[in-house]
Amino acid sequence: MIEKDAVRQDKRKSRFCALCAQIRDYPRVSMPVKVHYVAMTKAKQIAADGSGPGRSHGAQSVDRALELLSLVAAQHGEGIKIPALVQRAGLDRTTVHRLIKALERHQLVHREARTEGYRLGLEAYALGQASMPRPPLVRQYTALMKSLARRVDEPLFLVARAGDYSHCLHMEAGSRPVKTFSETVGGIRLLGLGVPSFAMLSHMGDGEVLAHYERFQEEYLKNRMTLARLRRWVEEGRKQGFSHIHGKGVRGVGVRFSFGVSGEAALGFVAPSSRLSRNAAIDIGNWLRQEVVAMQTHARF
Repeated sequence: MIEKDAVRQDKRKSRFCALCAQIRDYPRVSMPVKVHYVAMTKAKQIAADGSGPGRSHGAQSVDRALELLSLVAAQHGEGIKIPALVQRAGLDRTTVHRLIKALERHQLVHREARTEGYRLGLEAYALGQASMPRPPLVRQYTALMKSLARRVDEPLFLVARAGDYSHCLHMEAGSRPVKTFSETVGGIRLLGLGVPSFAMLSHMGDGEVLAHYERFQEEYLKNRMTLARLRRWVEEGRKQGFSHIHGKGVRGVGVRFSFGVSGEAALGFVAPSSRLSRNAAIDIGNWLRQEVVAMQTHARF
């Protein structure tokens, strides 16, 4: 992101300098002071907006607005103020204010009156819900999941994070399906009560993990998940690069990955403990971690 900002700023600076040079080259006697001032002001506007000869100002505005929307999404929890948006987007304050107000009119972002920070708005939430009958994440990774499931021949799950919970989006059953597993597709559960989702919990900081557990301590204890046990598995997951969970007759491994600006998801194999030994699970976990790394590297190019 920093590199992109630097490149963008360099381009704007070059464009601005070139325009200023052209304006300065005009004979001052033939250009009244007022006209010279207007021309220089226009040059600054072009440099800031990224528009110019041969480029669509409308398309540039859409690009800038979507970039701002992504920045707001990345800071949805805490909110982000105008000065931070100006700094991170590399745009002038006037342009940011104009574009963020357009997003606010369409309810894609919402301004908190108390903090003056921007978060995602109601329409952004509605757009996310509209995708759920056919989640883009499932479309993106179904082929890969089928390939992975054939190689391991155990059920493979795809889950996405939804705050303190994970949402099970898809399962590839393999040739040895477990009847009860299919019932979990479409359901949600706490991050610390699912095999793939535990990988997302392990990615959180210690303070976040503790706060999460305290919010749902009663439900965790009903499932015999003490804080000490949860912390132990979190630490193991961080060291290994994948979660390895066992209990209630099942064993599994999960690997977290990111998508988009701020999305989190995980892939995980889960099987009856009688079919999946500890050593086999660890081998599969290491292999799955490598496959996810390769998947994310390919997605960037």
